[in-house]
Amino acid sequence: MSFETSIVIPTLDDAATLEATVERLNRVVASTNAAAEVIVVDAGSRDGTLIKAAELADRYPLLHMRVLVRDQARSGFGSLVRLGVAYAQGRFCVLVMPDARDPLELIPTMISHLRSGAHLVLCSRYQVGAATLHLPRRFVGYQRIYRRAIKLLLGVDIPDSTYGFRAFNRTFVQALGITGRRMSVCSEITFKVLLAGGKVDHLPGGPTGPMLQQQSKFRLGNELAGYALTLARARLHGFGLPWF
Repeated sequence: MSFETSIVIPTLDDAATLEATVERLNRVVASTNAAAEVIVVDAGSRDGTLIKAAELADRYPLLHMRVLVRDQARSGFGSLVRLGVAYAQGRFCVLVMPDARDPLELIPTMISHLRSGAHLVLCSRYQVGAATLHLPRRFVGYQRIYRRAIKLLLGVDIPDSTYGFRAFNRTFVQALGITGRRMSVCSEITFKVLLAGGKVDHLPGGPTGPMLQQQSKFRLGNELAGYALTLARARLHGFGLPWF
């Protein structure tokens, strides 16, 4: 069976929220009447995430779910994304977080933009009308600084280059190459598509609820270096040092 869209969900100990995420995805996919697959890429969960994923695969056959497992010691967020994209069969790929907070109702609109020629559709938590209520204040502050740095170094204003929830033309992005192992893989995809002359569309939208403490895997101190290096690499590409 051929799929137009592959939905990739990276997981690590997400048994508490994965069911709600997949239930919402099932409603969204059913409303589109288009063939889609869901790929759960797990980093060695120990809380029953894999058992839950298997149950959900049986419960929602419309989603054509597959589960991939990677060794936890080698499974940063970016590594999971790369594996999921490599195994995806769809023309388009949607990256979805497992915490049941992404505005999944935007997926049909994202796919429509891709069908119309966009190579990447970003969901922005900072555009007018976007829901920023559920974002920590320090998180919003660092994003504001990063946005200014991007505008200064690359000459483009990107409202939200790092939000994981996004959709892209899979073959276009794969041709550019994805190398990041951590969460900076999201900004890597953003910058490479822009540098390659791809069309990037933006949609306002944000988390639909507060982040559960046990689901928070983002550690700003651990990720800052990766984001800075990714931006620096994009700048060097502009100076003639090829990144891809």
